Amino acid sequence: MNKPVVSEQTRLVLSELPGITIDGKSHEPKFRVLYRELRKAVLSGQLKSGTRLPSTRILARQLSISRNTVLNAFDQLIAEGYLETQTGAGTYVASKLPEHWSSAKPVNGKPITAIAPSIALSNYANTLENVSLRSDQGNQTFAVGVPDLKAFPHKIWNRISSQISPAGLPGLMGYDNPQGYTPLRESIADYVRTSRAVNCHSNQILITCGAQQALDICSRLLLNPQDTAAMEEPGYIGTRRALISTGANVELCPVDHQGLQLDFLDSLNSQPKLLYVTPAHQYPLGAMMPLERRLGLLNWATKNNCWLVEDDYDSEYHYQNRPIASLHSLATTEQVIYMGSFSKVLFPSLRLGYLVLPEPLVSIFTKARQEQSGLISAHSQAVTAEFMKQGHFSRHLRKMRLLYADKLDCLLTTCKQLEPWCTVHARGAGMHLALEFIPELSESEVSKELFVQGVLHSRLSSYFQGNEKMQGLVLGFANSSHQQIVDGVETIHQTIRKIHRR
Repeated sequence: MNKPVVSEQTRLVLSELPGITIDGKSHEPKFRVLYRELRKAVLSGQLKSGTRLPSTRILARQLSISRNTVLNAFDQLIAEGYLETQTGAGTYVASKLPEHWSSAKPVNGKPITAIAPSIALSNYANTLENVSLRSDQGNQTFAVGVPDLKAFPHKIWNRISSQISPAGLPGLMGYDNPQGYTPLRESIADYVRTSRAVNCHSNQILITCGAQQALDICSRLLLNPQDTAAMEEPGYIGTRRALISTGANVELCPVDHQGLQLDFLDSLNSQPKLLYVTPAHQYPLGAMMPLERRLGLLNWATKNNCWLVEDDYDSEYHYQNRPIASLHSLATTEQVIYMGSFSKVLFPSLRLGYLVLPEPLVSIFTKARQEQSGLISAHSQAVTAEFMKQGHFSRHLRKMRLLYADKLDCLLTTCKQLEPWCTVHARGAGMHLALEFIPELSESEVSKELFVQGVLHSRLSSYFQGNEKMQGLVLGFANSSHQQIVDGVETIHQTIRKIHRR
């Protein structure tokens, strides 16, 4: 094909454009690539105000793309004010660009960008400094908090999802009750009444976007800046971040083999207005709070006018005996807020949690959840409600209890080889266990080596906020096969042996 004849005037314009190439293998639309490159040239000052651009036909030939692609890019740039057209004269870089654009000068070929002034971040922001962004942990050994995703009844879930009639879909696509989908709240109320003796009705249930939003709402509505809140030490990291985000002072309460130590509550520097606790299965050490201590905690809360947030995060998974009745079921005053989640019993990406609230709190908590994030997918709520109504939820839990009990036995058996270096914290419940290292063993060295070898875990020290920290590993076992458990513990064993010899 003969090359088009290009006039000297056009050659001059073409030579003033920065080098632009369009990658034919890119999945991004070509007009977006061209738009972005031209916009960057304008913002960097490489294309000055008043510069005439080549015609769309010539530019299309130069870049081996269609003219429509160039037209689309030009149209977008014109709409945003970067380019302008002059009838019969062509397309130009806009003559009136904002001053901070036109005065910007490139340094070493790179445009100068404005540097934001130094901004002091909040205490909450500082707690996020060492937080790692969550990656795909679906098939990694010892991922904490991930259920067995392969054992989930996918076909049943998909069938229920597809059974929602087209006539009913419009009702799930608009603005639903901000308190949550009514049938799901009814199913949850029925479930917690029978499984955890929580005396409630559906109007006390608030559906949240997972447990973290539930914690955040509790913190924001029950605490003011400089109020005191208390939580277990060690404890769930997300709880401390939620409490600090309100400006509250956080007191740490040590735990023993029976959970939170009540004697320590009376020695706190200031009286807490809210106390977060995991009595069914202390997170992460696994202690189960006995009945006598639960009653003592309730009496203390009543005496000291303190809210109790009871996180019953995996009470479904007790393998040797039934869990003790919930704090909520034992309370004689409306001071306990019960919190649950479907992330561990169904699957994490469902992002459904719930609170059982005292009736006087329902309205204001509902308004707060609506203000935070609008509405939660009504379709997901509807499928979950039907999944529970048809009995699949209860059957799934029974199946998982047997499966996880077997996996825990496998993990405990294989962990015996680690006894010279570790103490195993396990109480026949939950989806994880903790290994506490002897003082001579470096948690940091072991952890780094395990990550290199692809063995996922959590550092036990990361659950402590005070100066005294246990060193060790937290291992989730629910989503690992027996072979992965055996191989993973053997890798831990060999790693510890190698590091301890140094």
